[in-house]
Amino acid sequence: MNIACIIPAAGKGSRFGNDIPKQFLKINDIMIIEYAIRSLIDGLITCGDHVISLVIACDPERMLELQNICKQYLPLSSIEFVEGGRERKDSISNAMQSLLAMKSDKLIIHDAARPFIPKAVLQELVKASADHVCVIPTLPVSDTLKKVSDDVVEKTCDRKQFMLAQTPQIVDTSIYVKAVQSIGDAMFTDDASIMEYAGFDVFCINGHEMMRKITYPYDLILSELHAFMYEHENGV
Repeated sequence: MNIACIIPAAGKGSRFGNDIPKQFLKINDIMIIEYAIRSLIDGLITCGDHVISLVIACDPERMLELQNICKQYLPLSSIEFVEGGRERKDSISNAMQSLLAMKSDKLIIHDAARPFIPKAVLQELVKASADHVCVIPTLPVSDTLKKVSDDVVEKTCDRKQFMLAQTPQIVDTSIYVKAVQSIGDAMFTDDASIMEYAGFDVFCINGHEMMRKITYPYDLILSELHAFMYEHENGV
């Protein structure tokens, strides 16, 4: 199977409150995006005899820096860079035009600000993709969930009916292309939402706490613990 990994990395991380985009900040002297690339590729190598490639959408001034990182994990012939867009969907759209993405059977789309992916999660993700056109990792909601309007609680929701979606998400390339063509100007925060909108089922597997997205400064502190967990669980 030919698997192309897309990482949109042009985000500015405005909620993080730092002049440096969060994916380029460091954990233990390693950039967050390098951890994301390393854990993605190292994990996929354990998933069977697949052709793996990587497409990164980023600002042009970051391309050389990221190329030097990526070539530690894949040959240059399996790496492609495209210019990032204003929005996440624009970056992914640009990445979809790349040769590596177009010739793939499956796409794995992963947030640059999720640095750690357990190998077991990637193995289950790829395995499930043989039977499903879209597979995502999810986490249960642990807090009590309220529906609120104008700062007033309308009702308490059954949290068992809700899950937190994570990345990486894997989709069938040809079906994903059709799904993207059907959404017009609609905005979605993940790729599974696009597949849902287009009428395709999204299958869920168990995610992992260490795969939480780095969004706020506190998350960066927590990620130091996740770095230890990742290295311990994956024998790094």
